[in-house]
Amino acid sequence: MFLNKITTFALKWIAIFMVFGITGTAYGQHDMHQNSTPLTEPGNDIFGTIQEVVQKLEANSDTDWSQVNLEALRQHLLDMKAFTEEVEILSKDQIEKGIEITVHPQSEKAVQALKKLFNMHPDMIKKEKGWDMNAEQDGNNWIITCTTINESKIQKIRALGYIGLLTDGAHHQLHHWMIATGKMEME
Repeated sequence: MFLNKITTFALKWIAIFMVFGITGTAYGQHDMHQNSTPLTEPGNDIFGTIQEVVQKLEANSDTDWSQVNLEALRQHLLDMKAFTEEVEILSKDQIEKGIEITVHPQSEKAVQALKKLFNMHPDMIKKEKGWDMNAEQDGNNWIITCTTINESKIQKIRALGYIGLLTDGAHHQLHHWMIATGKMEME
């Protein structure tokens, strides 16, 4: 009888240690996955950009959460995805002092994204680079020209082409921050 009580007592403690051991292991594994992964990318670029914005907002004790507009940023990033992925470059021709590019949007989202893009981007290129960019609709296509009076930059403009001209410059991150923090209204 005494042996049965000791065995029962021992089995109870073994069971308790096993439960805590398993729970601790599971909790430790969860903690490991959350904090010590070799991965740095959270998923796609849109998700990752918004995640970075949220982390920066949370780190700033002065964040005015009533002004934060992550949905506007998400919509802008979706526009960027459309004018990056949902267009076809029909031609890329050298012109005097620059380049002329014909772009065909392949979706309604890309059509709308290009309208928004070319409402703002030529001014940013002029401010940042001093280059002259013009974009006009021609039926279903867009005719984009970019030129410079700086002879040493003509080859660069030609080499950048459509996507390079859109990505060049340091204004994108500031633009995204201003959208997310409600300091810039998007159409």
